[in-house]
Amino acid sequence: MYAGTEVEEQESDLKILTDRVSELEHELRKLVSQVRHGSVSRDRSPRPTMSLGPTTIPGDVLSDDLHDAHSEFGSTLDLFQKFGNCQPLPLFPPELSANFRKSLSSELLLAVDAYALRFRGLGIENAEIRLEIEAKMQQAGQLVMQSIATSKVGTSHIQTLCLLSMLEFSAGSMIRAGFYTQTASYFIHNVQFDNLDNIVDNLDTEKDERKLCYASVVMLQNLQGTSPSCRSGSSFCQRSSAPPIEIPALQDIYRKPNCDKLDIGIISANMYTSDLWSFACQYALTHDRKDSLPPWHPLSDYTLVTYRHTEHESCMPLRFRLHASRFGDHSPSELQTNRNYWAPWLSFQIIWHAVPCLLNHPFLLSLRLRSFRRTMPQSFLRNSFEQLTLHSGWIIHFIELIQLKEFEVSDPIIGHAVAIVGTIYLQHSFVEDPTFSMKARKGFDTCLEFLKKFGKRWNHVDQMAQQLERLRNSISPEGVAPEMGNLTSVPQKWTVNPQLLWNILVYSHVSKAPTPTGDIFGPSLNRHTVAYSGPVPSTEIREPDLALIGSAGISGHRTVAPECVTYPPEQSVHQLSEAPIQPSPVHSGVQPPHIPILEPLREDDLFLQMQDYGKAFEDWLSLSIA
Repeated sequence: MYAGTEVEEQESDLKILTDRVSELEHELRKLVSQVRHGSVSRDRSPRPTMSLGPTTIPGDVLSDDLHDAHSEFGSTLDLFQKFGNCQPLPLFPPELSANFRKSLSSELLLAVDAYALRFRGLGIENAEIRLEIEAKMQQAGQLVMQSIATSKVGTSHIQTLCLLSMLEFSAGSMIRAGFYTQTASYFIHNVQFDNLDNIVDNLDTEKDERKLCYASVVMLQNLQGTSPSCRSGSSFCQRSSAPPIEIPALQDIYRKPNCDKLDIGIISANMYTSDLWSFACQYALTHDRKDSLPPWHPLSDYTLVTYRHTEHESCMPLRFRLHASRFGDHSPSELQTNRNYWAPWLSFQIIWHAVPCLLNHPFLLSLRLRSFRRTMPQSFLRNSFEQLTLHSGWIIHFIELIQLKEFEVSDPIIGHAVAIVGTIYLQHSFVEDPTFSMKARKGFDTCLEFLKKFGKRWNHVDQMAQQLERLRNSISPEGVAPEMGNLTSVPQKWTVNPQLLWNILVYSHVSKAPTPTGDIFGPSLNRHTVAYSGPVPSTEIREPDLALIGSAGISGHRTVAPECVTYPPEQSVHQLSEAPIQPSPVHSGVQPPHIPILEPLREDDLFLQMQDYGKAFEDWLSLSIA
């Protein structure tokens, strides 16, 4: 009798569950039908203002959604392990255990699912996937805030907040993303750790999720603009009373130059690289100081970031360099098998090369020299140009390697690095030398094509591609074009939208949504937010000539001398051809196959004109993959 009753109850429960699943499938079919007929807009609809109190969620809807999430999580967990974990945030151990999914809370499960779904099929280009991501993001946000308000905070809450911050940042919701980041930072700041000095040394093998959360929050602050180096002026700058957290070991390498070379793994190396990247991003952000020191000054921010960049190189293990890793020698299947290493390794390489590209960006240098009245030193002019062309060329090299090996990157910071390089090639595509400009246009097209493909995974990377195209379309000739064959004519000048150019160079600016309707504030506040109020008049960039469109590097700046001596007269061509060629700093021992030397010098060729910079840049661009 009892057995029969139990069977009947099980059948009744099964029928109720089946009915609910059928109802959910019916609603999903209706939604898909609406999407296919264009009735669902691509833009995110305004979400209700978030409350910090308990959030009421209908139990039947929530249970069905979570049941659906659990049933699909087997595949999304594989996607997250492949494309999400340690790319860039090391929220979980690199090798997830078999019981990992069982340990996830409901809000963390939804956040992981929303993160991983973008790497399925066509990604966010698929309307169904995009809507599912948005729904799970919203549910995860509601659940985590309800859980924080009504229960005890654990590591799963911090992990959820970090993932939601990345997701909201990609969606352009700067304030909501900042709220999640600062909340996670506040929680982890109040957790006591025995020894933080060694926390960064063992991230590749660390099992303690508390320490991994600490490292992830630090990296999140570094990558999004809430690092300890953050200054006023950022729409994403930390504004709470709690200071951003940091790891002492990250700063010790700069305070103790006699310390030994680091013996760390690639994930720990990326932690150091994120710290370096945060300083480069702050350099791009701050441009409105009237008393800016010239970049060659020992106390300038340019010199500070240069020092950190070189110190970073001197501390990193040699095994991460290209000549030791030999990425290009591995087959696509081998790279995929060891993706846990190669994906962070590519982030390490590309971000390291992007720092001097940002540092020597002609537009940012021009902004710092807007009040400079003396002559620009030729040594700085040449060094800046060499750094710019060398490192931008290496990033193109890595893009081509990625395409050749059919290796899909997933770290969105790589997208911003490529967008920065794209603006450099766009500037050089308008020089007068036809060969030089053609090669620069090819480099720009390579960057744009990469961003468009990568934009299928991340909303803000797709926006970077759109803004890069807008920047190209905003360029127009200024005045009358010079006559063909007239060597005495003034070079053609170009105008561009300088504010748009600067926005592309600042991660939080290029990533934010065009309107604040999808962010955290309601109608009474969203028109008065810092993130969406536009540039302050005192910081707005109005001088289009500062962009130096059509100039090779910063050689077109008004403070550059009309004639610059390149080599001493007594130096012979034979000596020039015998001079050793320095390889890339990070890739010591690996050189491109051929670097043409300068043409034979004549007595009337001792002055370096602007077009000579173009010829030198052309030589760098002509490098091919070995």
